[in-house]
Amino acid sequence: MRSDPTHRQSRSEPLDALRGLAISLVIACHYVGFTFGLVGVDLFFVLSGFLIGGILLDSREQPGYFSSFYGRRAFRILPLYWLLLLIAPPAHWGYYLFFAQAVPWLQFGYPLHEPTFVTWSLAIEEQFYLILPALIYWLPRRWLIPVLWSGVLLAPVWRWLFDAYLPDLSWEYLLPGRLDGLFGGVLLAAFLRGYCRSRITWAMLACLPPLCDIAYFVVAGPFAYFLSVTALICSAAVWSGAVTQRPIMLRPLIWMGRRCYALYLFHLLVYNMFVGLGGQFTALIALPIVCIAAEISWRTIEAPLIGYAKRRFARAESSLQGIVAV
Repeated sequence: MRSDPTHRQSRSEPLDALRGLAISLVIACHYVGFTFGLVGVDLFFVLSGFLIGGILLDSREQPGYFSSFYGRRAFRILPLYWLLLLIAPPAHWGYYLFFAQAVPWLQFGYPLHEPTFVTWSLAIEEQFYLILPALIYWLPRRWLIPVLWSGVLLAPVWRWLFDAYLPDLSWEYLLPGRLDGLFGGVLLAAFLRGYCRSRITWAMLACLPPLCDIAYFVVAGPFAYFLSVTALICSAAVWSGAVTQRPIMLRPLIWMGRRCYALYLFHLLVYNMFVGLGGQFTALIALPIVCIAAEISWRTIEAPLIGYAKRRFARAESSLQGIVAV
């Protein structure tokens, strides 16, 4: 596998391809109305939990645990995010600066058609980054795993409560309702690092949230789509990618996976620039433009900053060969 100039450690091509698949599904959802493209968000959450959780589990005993993690995350996430807010400043932009955009959304409604609305999932991940490092650092193993499983098992309950008592779609756009995907990814990373004492128990626990979603559907009627079922399927896909030893030849997906952050942030903004053309013409024009922009962003902004952050904020190497998160 050809080395990336900004990374000395080899990357996992299967996981990069999964990233590419995830962003492809999201773009297909927004560009051509592909309903199941929403699954790409769930796949991103599981991947994020798996990769970030693995990094934190590997470095929990190392000096500079918090500074290394947050330093790298800041250089990876903030520059492009701030650029998006500068190009397309949203209403209540002050909340966006602190990834608290859900606060005005709960009061004034969800701005579904604004290009910056895509940041709802990024806000969830940033809130996740605030709690996970503390949990892994301060909780002993005997407490960490039950806490993670509690988050997974309670996620369907949070969604039911949000659906009943908060504005429409709150169950989808708030962190507690997404913990089955995020904490599920962390548990997968813990499993591959030997944290599991009973595979049967873990398998039974993993099946409970999907069964709860199905039971709720049977009793209460249609409830969007089954997030716990989707999270379990995405976890299986991530596990398959993590244990795959041979590189896969899905170069377009791998390329998209490594440029997925810019594609994610700017694809809707570019689409809205050409929406007047109507229908598939908009997608045909917007897609190559956003891909070119993502490549420029990677070469001129992201890769140099990632390389600087790697040199500035050292961390422990992953205990699983070939798995790298950026």
